[in-house]
Amino acid sequence: MHATATQPLSTDAPLSDGQRIEQLQALADSDLAAARADAWSLFQELQAGSEHYRLPGLFARGTAPQAPDGDCEGIVMNLYGSAWLAGLDKMVRLGQKLGGIGWAGKTFDPKTGTGYNRLTRSSLIPAMITMPHYPLRKQGGELLGFDFHHRVEKSPISPHQEVRAITYDDPQFNNPLVMPRVRDEIVEIVPDVFLGRALLKVKHGWEVVGYFGLRYPAKGDL
Repeated sequence: MHATATQPLSTDAPLSDGQRIEQLQALADSDLAAARADAWSLFQELQAGSEHYRLPGLFARGTAPQAPDGDCEGIVMNLYGSAWLAGLDKMVRLGQKLGGIGWAGKTFDPKTGTGYNRLTRSSLIPAMITMPHYPLRKQGGELLGFDFHHRVEKSPISPHQEVRAITYDDPQFNNPLVMPRVRDEIVEIVPDVFLGRALLKVKHGWEVVGYFGLRYPAKGDL
């Protein structure tokens, strides 16, 4: 049925994710700080398990970003695909809520195409137990490690869009555990706010095992 003058279209219908992204990108043209804050609020909304189905569609709407220059604040949306990833997801979430064990984000060097991950300082003892031979570096109140290379290229999985790929398999990094089999990808939602997904190398290729968000600069100073 078509709307008439006496039957206006409802303005209360919730926006689709595509409409929200378009709205955020339009807002960025007039109020970048507000657009960044709203995009981060969307990421926090998507941490709920019931909302994870929305993440692939949102990722597909992102664009390959220029590399940030320095520290980015991180937020874990979800990790799945295996028992240890699900356990890590729970540990990171709980740690962030309690101000303890957690992932703080990533740091990028656009000139060298390298970077590293940052953990909260209270992650040291658990890290020593689970990775006794991997030396995390200390800087201020954080631990640094899990070094990577980053570059723009097409994703190996559908929809094969251009992303900023983050890889951990360079032997010089001596990354522990399964990190050499991990590939992170980030796309930009609005300037300096990035949606990321983690891929794991398996027998048949790559599979998505989680999503995360980044914003630059760190500490919410947008």
